[in-house]
Amino acid sequence: MKKYVLFVLLLVTVMSVSAQMSQLDRSGKNTILKVDGKPFFMLSGELHNSTCSNVDYLDNVWDNLVKMNLNSVIATASWELVEPQEGVFDFSHVDAIIKGAREHKLKVALIWFGSFKNPFMTYAPNWVKKNPSRFPRAKDPSGKELELPTLYDSNIIEADKKAYLALLKHIKDVDKAGTVIMIQVGNEPGLKTPTRDCSASANKAWNSDVPHKVIDYLVKNKGTMQPDIEAAWKNNGYQTKGDWETIFGKSLTKDNGTKPILHLTEHLFTAFAFANYLEELSTAGKKILPLPTFTNATGSVNSRGRSLGNGCSIPDFYDIYKAVAPSLDILTPNAYPQNLDEICEAFSYKNNPILIPESNISAVRPFYLIGEWDAIGFSPFGIDYSESVMQSKSVKLLGDAYSLINRISDFIAGHLNSDKMRGVYIYSKKPEETIEMGNYSITFSRQHTNEIGVAMLGALTNGNQAEGERVLPPSVSDLSQKENASFEGGAMIIQIGTDDFFIEKKVQ
Repeated sequence: MKKYVLFVLLLVTVMSVSAQMSQLDRSGKNTILKVDGKPFFMLSGELHNSTCSNVDYLDNVWDNLVKMNLNSVIATASWELVEPQEGVFDFSHVDAIIKGAREHKLKVALIWFGSFKNPFMTYAPNWVKKNPSRFPRAKDPSGKELELPTLYDSNIIEADKKAYLALLKHIKDVDKAGTVIMIQVGNEPGLKTPTRDCSASANKAWNSDVPHKVIDYLVKNKGTMQPDIEAAWKNNGYQTKGDWETIFGKSLTKDNGTKPILHLTEHLFTAFAFANYLEELSTAGKKILPLPTFTNATGSVNSRGRSLGNGCSIPDFYDIYKAVAPSLDILTPNAYPQNLDEICEAFSYKNNPILIPESNISAVRPFYLIGEWDAIGFSPFGIDYSESVMQSKSVKLLGDAYSLINRISDFIAGHLNSDKMRGVYIYSKKPEETIEMGNYSITFSRQHTNEIGVAMLGALTNGNQAEGERVLPPSVSDLSQKENASFEGGAMIIQIGTDDFFIEKKVQ
């Protein structure tokens, strides 16, 4: 009898802990993040890269985050602090993040700075940096060593993975409340060289057959891939066996006005290396702690591979990441430019969920992201602002926006994955946008005063405008006055009845 009671109590404990695990719900048109069983939009901010390395400094950050009405924070865990000596682990800064966030009722998305941070090994421990014979560096075509270990050597991946798994085991042990809800594996993958890694192990891989998982993906997705990859494979006869140049051809090396990416084959090869590294960590980590994982990309839409770090997880190379790293749940953009609408469109390739882990400050963007994309979250970078920035208009606007979204979160949740909720985003190069909802055509446009005018064309019957057109208020589209290049405006629109709409519009 006592054994039976003990078993029941243990079962209840396990179930209560498991109930706190965040997960991605893919049952609808768009993927929804659920935390504690409910839809959760990350009203977040990312701390500066080294903020978490100083626990005393970190203690002074939390109150300001609460003042800005965040419900989550993106914070970093770095390999050099987690494993300062090989086999000796220190999780004190991770504990400080979890403790501080929990005490201030915030959730955490934790970034792992492992073998690389951007195209450098900035946060790798010294025992890795100072042992290039054990952890060989990547090299450029001239043979010069780069500030990054080659990911075509297994030593670095195994050492990094060991530390990452120790981190996840520690989080599993100490974070019973489920404060950590997501893991970002790596940061802005890619090489700072226009071609590829030319180290000995990379050269061997370059001249070997393209791995089966890439070939299998090509065959399965023939005709539906990104144009450059599709064209490269087609132009080389849809080969299914051979080295990288046999499959994808010799790359263009000059920008002669042609559209294909320069050094495309080399960049695909680079993307494979980073995707393989990310998959090794993500897959092994989920066996310990199955939290959603993501990685973020530098550069911008239409960079065509010319952004910092070729082989990055930008849409140009998505098919390689999809083929090699299927356990990564989300590929995310840094979204600093104004063309947020184009960025989201590009990064939604093959139903990739929208999450913006890095951005400038904007009170407009979260409304658009929720309304139009059912996005998972929005996060300006460097959220631990100075006191002077904390008093700025932009930060106050962001705090007000987060406050409103928090207050109506249940209302929003009831319209996720529904055509009853839409988002609008206008900016200096797109000062007007019209959407159709139900029987209404709604136009949002920028006015002289950098406010947003909203015009609603009344219900349509058989293609003809019905009587009783409603205009709230008149739209002004003349922009002959001096433009504000940083102008951003947007709205979230929810249809709550045939002729009734909730409209929240914002200007930054």
